[in-house]
Amino acid sequence: MKKLLFSIVMVLTVAVGCLPFALPPHNEPPTAYIDVVSPANASLGGTVSFTGHGVDPDGSIGAYNWRSSLDGDLSTSASFKTSSLSQGTHTIWFKVQDDGGDWSKEILTTVVVVPTGVGQPVVNSFDANPAKIVKGGSSTLSWSVSGDATVSIAPDIGNVGLSGNRVVLPTKTTTYTLTATNVAGTVTATVQVVVAASPLSKVESYSLAAEDGYVRQDGVVGQEVMVGYTVQKIGIQGFLSFDISAIPKDAVITSASIDLDAGAVEVSGFPFPSMGSLYVCKQVYGKLDRSDYVAGPATGVICSIGAWPSSCSSSTLTVASVQEEVNAGRDRFQLRLQFERASILVYYSTRWSEQLSAQQDSYLDFVNAKPKLVIEYQY
Repeated sequence: MKKLLFSIVMVLTVAVGCLPFALPPHNEPPTAYIDVVSPANASLGGTVSFTGHGVDPDGSIGAYNWRSSLDGDLSTSASFKTSSLSQGTHTIWFKVQDDGGDWSKEILTTVVVVPTGVGQPVVNSFDANPAKIVKGGSSTLSWSVSGDATVSIAPDIGNVGLSGNRVVLPTKTTTYTLTATNVAGTVTATVQVVVAASPLSKVESYSLAAEDGYVRQDGVVGQEVMVGYTVQKIGIQGFLSFDISAIPKDAVITSASIDLDAGAVEVSGFPFPSMGSLYVCKQVYGKLDRSDYVAGPATGVICSIGAWPSSCSSSTLTVASVQEEVNAGRDRFQLRLQFERASILVYYSTRWSEQLSAQQDSYLDFVNAKPKLVIEYQY
């Protein structure tokens, strides 16, 4: 019997020991919010109003606390007014407590109390002369501020005196902002300096004879500028190089035209009837070698000439090609002259057939010509 009772007691003890115990609920802390502190800049003895509230995700707000870095505790109400703040810059902290006894994190704002009669600084003037300049020009900023204040000008100038002037050299249209600050507050003023595009500049560059030449289909490289095909029907492509080093790297090209001096070019045979249009193509600048000959369709075409004499007028392709070289900081602009079909004879009529059959070769020879690149740009 004793053993039975002992066993029952042990079973009950173990059973009770396994029963779960309920944990107290976790309390979520509240969050404080400052709604209004007005005015943020007050005169000594003036009334300042404070309003705040709190949010508790699992209960309600039961207490409030406002305090000042200069005057200590101010109030335990959600809203209140006071005219007893001391002179100076107050950091105001606000927090709330929920019904579980937890306080929120403090949040803060600032109130500035100044002696009676002290007001914000006054910007008497802030001017730029001239207000419009061309790129590379200068303007003079001048200003005058009243009141005991710290004055700064942005961008790129920083702190300055209450009055003065400063020469500026903006590279683009710029708005300058003057900021004056004292214990009563901050005021700003702005002025704009407009940077207009500079007048057009022009560069006329003749091709560089020492860097011009031709490359034949069979790999032969020569100094003269020729384009067409030889007696043996070997294709020839001509190359022209122009010096563009006088153009500033950040110039904006507005027009670019290529004058091939067509009237001075010697024409042998019937290049246009036999080979179609003459293509003027952008070429990657370098010393000429056999690899510069383009076999097949022309690449980088910026101008097409279907009859002679003619030259390339300014076009968006020509402008874009020159601009690309200028942007890359290159001091040469090289062109390749290539006929649409350099080694295929096309007979349009019996008359042309007779003339072409009698002709030994067909090409354009620039030996007496002075090709010229004319570029206009703004900087």
